[in-house]
Amino acid sequence: MWNALRQRIEEKPGLQTLLRTLYYLAILLGLFALYGRGDFSTPAFVYQGF
Repeated sequence: MWNALRQRIEEKPGLQTLLRTLYYLAILLGLFALYGRGDFSTPAFVYQGF
């Protein structure tokens, strides 16, 4: 089953591009969901030694 699906995907370069794009988009959306709402301001203790 998986070999047939893989062979079908390998035969169509447009499908490869679409699936690769969706894969990387899913990774970016996942990272955004994990870290997108954080507070990225620098903490005060970083500048105390200067």
